Formats: sequence, structure tokens, C-alpha cells
Amino acid sequence: MSELPLPSARFDKVVICSGHMIDAPDRKTPRFPKEKAEAVRAKIAQQLEQWEIGAGDLAVCGGACGADILFAEECLRRGAQLRLLLAQETDDFVRDSVLHAGEDWVRRFHLLREKSEVEILPEEPGDAPEGASIYARTNLWIINTARVEAADSGKIRALLVWDEKPTGDGPGGTSDFEQEVRDLGGLVEIINPTKLA
Repeated sequence: MSELPLPSARFDKVVICSGHMIDAPDRKTPRFPKEKAEAVRAKIAQQLEQWEIGAGDLAVCGGACGADILFAEECLRRGAQLRLLLAQETDDFVRDSVLHAGEDWVRRFHLLREKSEVEILPEEPGDAPEGASIYARTNLWIINTARVEAADSGKIRALLVWDEKPTGDGPGGTSDFEQEVRDLGGLVEIINPTKLA
């Protein structure tokens, strides 16, 4: 008799995203200038096409301006189910992680909220390392959600929009995010906005 899959493992493929927000106007060293948004979108779309993400697949991200919103829009366009895992209650999240990029990004965030399943980071840290920021905890939450929801952890796909500079950010940071996914046997693709024309 063959083993039944875990009841929570509902998706053949789970695609996740983490990465830089659009640079704040006063940012001294560019990581994701707003002028690179369409080039990053094109790269995201190309990668989702290569991974054949579509109906029946789950997309999970944090919802911030920049990497998350571009990824979420492209996943919905391809028919994937979207889950936004927000680091804060909606109004606080918009203030801290969306608004600095402009009202158009705020509008797009709210459109995505209407078309997705939305969860808010619990106040209790749970399994997160002591002292981890809400953003690091959200990254770990995204990875754990993928692990639970994927029928096979080898079917996890992760997109990182990242300038590839070591951040020394510890558990839940971008370099840690990459390693965690690789350790699960998933695939990682990095899009570096600073290298795009």
C-alpha cells in the first residue's frame, strides 16, 4: 500500500520570494533603484516561465514594495494561488514597507491583498531565534510555509532579488534564506537589480 501524502502538502510546486524593497529616496548605496523595477519584473516573469509556475501552484512572499509585489503580480498573472505573509498589521506594514516607494505601490499592494490569502506574523516568536527582527522571522515563516505546503521539498523554488552583498544578517537574512532553501533541496535563482541594464 502506498503512503498517503501529508494532508497539508497540497501543492505540487511552491514558489517563494524574498529580497530588496525599492530603495528609499535617501538611500546612499543603491540596491534596488525604482528605475530597475521593470527589468526585475521581466527577469521574475522569465524565471516563473522556466519553472512552469501556474494554476495548482502556491506562491508565498512578504508583500513589500519591490521584489515581493513584482513577484506576487507575476504569479497571479500566471494563475498561481498567492499567500501574503505580512510582518505587521496591514496599516503598519504599508507605512514601513510600501509607502516610501509611492502611492502606486500602495495601490498595487491593496489590489494584491484582495486577490490573496493574507496572514499576519504572530506576536509570539515561535521557533525564530531570539532577537530576530520581524523581517527575519517572516523570511523563516515563508520558508517553513513552503516546506509544509510542498508535496516534496525538492519542488520548492525560491527567487531572491538581492544585490548579493553579504549582509551578516544571521538567521532569516537573505544569505541565510538562500542556504535554508538549498538545504531543503529546493532551487534558488538570484536576480541582482544592480547588474540589470
